[in-house]
Parts: sequence; C-alpha cells; structure tokens
Amino acid sequence: MPCAIQMASHLSGLSAHVIRIWERRYGAMSPTRTESNRRLYCEEAIKRLKILRQLTENGHRIGNIAKLPTSELEQLLDDHLQRSLLPKGKKAAAISDSKPLEEPQQFVDLCMAASKAFDSEVMHHLLSRARQQLGQRGMLHHVICPLIQTIGESWQAGNMRPGQEHLATNVIREVLMMPVPGSQIAENAPELVITTPTGEVHELGAMLVAASARDLGWKVTYLGPNLPIEEIAACASARKARAVALSLVYPEKCPAIEDKVRQLRKILPETTALIIGGRAAAGYQESLSDLPIHWAYCLNGLDKILTQAPILA
Repeated sequence: MPCAIQMASHLSGLSAHVIRIWERRYGAMSPTRTESNRRLYCEEAIKRLKILRQLTENGHRIGNIAKLPTSELEQLLDDHLQRSLLPKGKKAAAISDSKPLEEPQQFVDLCMAASKAFDSEVMHHLLSRARQQLGQRGMLHHVICPLIQTIGESWQAGNMRPGQEHLATNVIREVLMMPVPGSQIAENAPELVITTPTGEVHELGAMLVAASARDLGWKVTYLGPNLPIEEIAACASARKARAVALSLVYPEKCPAIEDKVRQLRKILPETTALIIGGRAAAGYQESLSDLPIHWAYCLNGLDKILTQAPILA
C-alpha cells in the first residue's frame, strides 16, 4: 500500500526534506502522485531509500549513486558489508536492512571477519539474521556448525588471536542459549541432560546439542562443561532424564575419558540412554563397543537419534 512522504520518512530513516532534495536535485526516484499532487511511496521505493541512506552514511556521495538501478545499489551495499563490515555505530542498521544473504557460507565468512575485527555487535546481528532467514534448524546446521569448525581450524593453524577466538566463542554461546521466540516445550516432553566429563572444557558442541534438542521438542538440562560423572548421574536420576548426552572434543583416545564413560554408563539407569558425540567421539567407539551407547558424529546424526522410536519409548 503506497504511503505519504511522512510515513516514507519514518520507514526509511530519512527526513522528508532530504527525500525531496534527493528527488528534485539528484533524480533518486520518481514517486507517484495523487490528484492533489501529494507524493506516494511504494514498498520498493522505501527499500531504495533505505539502501541509499545506508550507502551515504558510509561514505558514498548521493550524486554518484542516486540514479543507479536498485539492484546495483543492493550489490554495492552487499560488497561494502563484506569488504569492510562498516564503520562502528552503523553496522546493526545496515545488516538489518540490507538484502538477504544468498548462501549460508556468506554468514560464516562475515562472522569470521567480524571476530577478527573484534566486533561482537556485527557477529550478533549476522547470526540473528541467519536465524530469521534460515530458521533455527537452518542456522544450527548450515551456519553455526561450519562456523565452529572454521574457528577451530583457524585457531589450530594460528590464524586467530586468542582474543578473537574467545569473542567468537562467547557470541556463539549467547546465541545458542537464546530461546527461540514463540517456541514451547510440551509438559510431557522427554528430558535430556547435557554436559562434558571432567577434563573436557570445550562446551560449544554441548551447547549446540542443547539448542538442537530444544528445537526438536526436548526438555533440556544443561550442566555446562567439566563435570564429574557422579554429578552427571545424580542429575539424570533426579530429573528422571530419558537420556544423557556427552560432548567429547579433546583429548582423543584418552584412557581416563574412556574409564569415565564406562563408569557413567554403569551407574546410569538402564532406561536412561547415553549419547556421545563431538570431534573426538569416533576415537572411543571401538573400545566402548561393548556398551549400549548411541554415537553421533554430526548434528544430523544427533537429530536422528533424538527422533527415533527406541530412545523416545
């Protein structure tokens, strides 16, 4: 529904005076008019005004861009976002208003650039956009998972400073713990206890499990990392949990970790399933093959376990 210039001003963030100047002096657009000669702005015109505002706020001269097609303005803004991540104070608005990123990998690349710029604000907004654009499951599978992997690889290769890795990890942690608006868990939903055993301090994998399980309708009790197995079992028993999930990232093939898993499986009730996943999980499956354990090597594998009949029965 076309709107008057006052509403166009409100929606675009530009004053009515600036809109008139851009039209008369630079030919930025040609709004339709009523019989009484009042300007009317359609949705496409508002979108164009927003993009022009963002570009001029970030250094482009209106005279140089006013007559470009909207598609070229969108590309110009997208290129600017990816190249420079925008000056401080303008990022959130530009990220919120710009066109959707076409590929999940673009979110990953921009998040990595934001972390290396020590910019948690941009990273937060990128992940919020990913959730809006791809949905919770799409964000978890196609943005968060590869982002965690990329961060780990960059850290191991020496391509990230400790502060950059910590910033990225903390932003991801905050996003994973943020409830999805409107989501509800049924009163009789099965419950999953999630943690890592003593000696395992990497918790992003466990938090990813928690976010995915919630999205699949499970009640989740998240205990954080580095917990003695007696405490894990006590919590599972008190909560009458249907399953316990452990994330194992490092070290691989550690006899101490193997012993802890064996002890945990022994003291857990037989009716409580034990799920083990994470980057190091594959190194323990053969030596623990005599135990009833569900193994998940990726988020898709976890989803299958959490939705299959045996574990829900």
